[in-house]
Amino acid sequence: MLEDWIVVTCGVVAIVVVITITVFYLRNAERRVHENTYKLKVYTELLNSITELNLATGDPYKMDIAKKNLAMTLNRLNLVGSSGVLRSTSDLLDFLNEHRDKDYDTLRLHNILNTLVIEARRDLNPKNARRVEEAHVRYRFFAPPKTK
Repeated sequence: MLEDWIVVTCGVVAIVVVITITVFYLRNAERRVHENTYKLKVYTELLNSITELNLATGDPYKMDIAKKNLAMTLNRLNLVGSSGVLRSTSDLLDFLNEHRDKDYDTLRLHNILNTLVIEARRDLNPKNARRVEEAHVRYRFFAPPKTK
């Protein structure tokens, strides 16, 4: 009789432990999905802001709006971006500041943007990012030549 109670008690404890571990794992997975969804939104906004900045060349009103959008996006990025994305963004901003109101090397800009996308993909989905990197994919971006 006592042995039956021990077996039942051990079974109940084991079930409670398994359920607790499962709930903990599911909560962590849900949190990661939520974080990645928000990061994807911020990373997309960053690329869109950069595109707006490129397209606004020559129009002071559009340029002011594009700069404001970029600044707001950078604030959100500083809170959620991975170290690789933050480094790439810093390189991009340094590049843009160096070439303000001047012609710039479009290839160098595209290389910086490629690194930024690679780092974002590594942050969001490392396994898929590795496969894409092994395929030597080069991302394409539109950057009109700067007008003087």
